[in-house]
Amino acid sequence: MIDYIECSIALIKNNTDYLFSRRIKKPFHNHYEFPGGKIENRETPEEALARECYEELDIEIIENIYHGSITHRYDKLSVRLHIFEIIKYIGKIKPNEKQELKYINPATSNLLFLESTSRVLNRLKLRELFFITPRNINKILKQFASLDQCNSFVRLRSHDYSRTEYILAAKTLSTICLQKNIPFIIDKKFMNDLNHIKYDGIHFTSNELDELTRNEMIIRKNGYTYSASCHSLENIIIANKNNFDFIVISPVIYSKYLTDELGWEKFSSLVSESNMPTYALGGLKPNDLSLCKSFGGFGVSGISRFWY
Repeated sequence: MIDYIECSIALIKNNTDYLFSRRIKKPFHNHYEFPGGKIENRETPEEALARECYEELDIEIIENIYHGSITHRYDKLSVRLHIFEIIKYIGKIKPNEKQELKYINPATSNLLFLESTSRVLNRLKLRELFFITPRNINKILKQFASLDQCNSFVRLRSHDYSRTEYILAAKTLSTICLQKNIPFIIDKKFMNDLNHIKYDGIHFTSNELDELTRNEMIIRKNGYTYSASCHSLENIIIANKNNFDFIVISPVIYSKYLTDELGWEKFSSLVSESNMPTYALGGLKPNDLSLCKSFGGFGVSGISRFWY
């Protein structure tokens, strides 16, 4: 049986580094974690945040941004993490519990961190508009100038691409995305062929999800986001078990294939089963974002209706 707990964590930043506390207890002894802790009975996540920061760090939180929650699964423990970015506080940070405190950039550090650390930081990077490329990328190259650089990211879809074609397309889009500061996602299918290309995340198809056996877990590369296409509850269960960063649920209101559309009510039901942010795909446009959010989604995704 897997135990379940809820925690609030505080992200306190100093330039590119975050404040971490080294654990002095088991499990995960000597691992670094974000300040925070378990939500007690009848506490709200924000109340728990305030209490933990006062008890651990001797500070009073004045202003924060709530970045939602993710649920991370360990072997015998499932932890829901409520993520708070601390904007302003009163007091001078000190280790009230005699714990070691240190500002660290996990992306460049060889220290031991909790498994959930990369997922928490990846959660902050997510944009709400997920553009998926059509078969012919030449038709969309001019469209990059009009993308919202602060709220968009792009996946190069490998459907119908040969290995050579995909590598060439990835080189082109990687360069453009880097210039525009737009995160670039590649497909797992050709991941091993793109070691020389700058990208930000790796996407699994639903078939690739199904290939993850009960005893197999994805091996995460530090700093990359991991996403997956999901069409059913079974897909989502696998994504949850493997601690993906986000999933794309489809088809919501339109399908070009023979599969039935999910509709918004079914989409909402699947969202409630997900341990990570969810995007809606299938017949949607960028201006459907508010509608998607009203059904529990985090963002919207699309191909033709996004680019044209």
